[in-house]
Amino acid sequence: MAFTYATYLQRVKQAFSRGDGAQVAALLDVTGCLVQANQPASKKKRGGGGLETKLEHVSDLAQNTTQQLESKANKALRSQCGDSAAEVAASCAVCARHLLAGDPVQAYDRLALSVQPFVDLFRTEEQTWVVPPLHAMADNVRLVACSADDAIRSRGGEPDRLENAGNHLMTFFSAANRPQGDPDKRLATLRVVNSLFRIYFALNTLRNCKYLVRVVDAKKFLSFESFACADRVTYKFFVGRLAVYEEDFECADSYLTYAFDRCLGGREHRKQRSMILKYLVPVKILTRNQLPSEALLRKYALDQRYAEVCGAVREGAVAQFERALAKNMELFVASGVFLLMERLRQAVYRRLLKKVKLIHQAMRPEKAVQVPLRLYAAALTWQGYECTLDEVECICANQIYRGHVKGYVSHKSGILVLSKKEPFPPMSFE
Repeated sequence: MAFTYATYLQRVKQAFSRGDGAQVAALLDVTGCLVQANQPASKKKRGGGGLETKLEHVSDLAQNTTQQLESKANKALRSQCGDSAAEVAASCAVCARHLLAGDPVQAYDRLALSVQPFVDLFRTEEQTWVVPPLHAMADNVRLVACSADDAIRSRGGEPDRLENAGNHLMTFFSAANRPQGDPDKRLATLRVVNSLFRIYFALNTLRNCKYLVRVVDAKKFLSFESFACADRVTYKFFVGRLAVYEEDFECADSYLTYAFDRCLGGREHRKQRSMILKYLVPVKILTRNQLPSEALLRKYALDQRYAEVCGAVREGAVAQFERALAKNMELFVASGVFLLMERLRQAVYRRLLKKVKLIHQAMRPEKAVQVPLRLYAAALTWQGYECTLDEVECICANQIYRGHVKGYVSHKSGILVLSKKEPFPPMSFE
């Protein structure tokens, strides 16, 4: 039997009647149409087959006008499922029709009309089965908005649908955070928060994230562990990135470590773990003096990005570090870690200083802990970093302040006086 629009509406009615949230979510999902629309004609799937349940499989969407899709949805669903369900199903069908026709802008504008009817449906229904459909609708709104903005941008216009999508997702969040009926409907909130994070990071409006973080961190909010593991990992990843932008590296370390440790290690999750490590690797070097193994970098395809940097930190090679920073500048800027990478200079300086100390100790063992600043300046110059004694003194003072070195600078004598006991606190790569 062909999977026609009439068949689709029948399945929607059955799923709503049973309160089958997973099935409703699958039926309302339009994101498969985005993939379908971007495939070559020879690879596009066609409707048919009784097991198909997605809108991209409906064989006769294109043969129905918008008015016909709406009329048929009203006739099939309104009496048994209610006005809101009929409006949401019709909107998703019309959206899918526009997507498959290659018009994501109209698709988004029609989909946006379903937001308030779905919120009404969510609030009216007292049971938790509406949580998966809310997640599906949030994904619909965000992903179709992204596609619409891409289309607008390609025509030379000013994209604004993703910003509009953020406003709609805040409506979803408010409905989920103050639910009528079963309080467990609040379990929908964290997934919506993550979708909002994706929008705010894409638009570079990170200030909007702070309100969401305050809500999630509030004592009256649901226990964090009550949410699905995937949602918790995603949330910690984004708040970790937010902490990196705010230069709160201790918090970034905590959040990103949580995300990495709980992200599943299978092949299908390698991309997600790699994304986390893009931020966690430099954070760990800076806050814990921990360098990743070469095997770890290779496993997650981060060796080209970080192998040379790690080698420079390990060897105290200032010139190598500067080359690596310049070579990967665009990558570091795009991912928001460039300023963090600049902070890693301190780790490189520290390693070089330790080498200078060991050379000085071999030459003057009786004054092993009194390192002339001129020797350190000469080492930096040899590495291609020309600097004055005042600049070297500043570098050493910064090392002491950050806890990388124990000792003090004697400006009058022009020496760095190191602690006799553990002047260089251990680093994991030494």
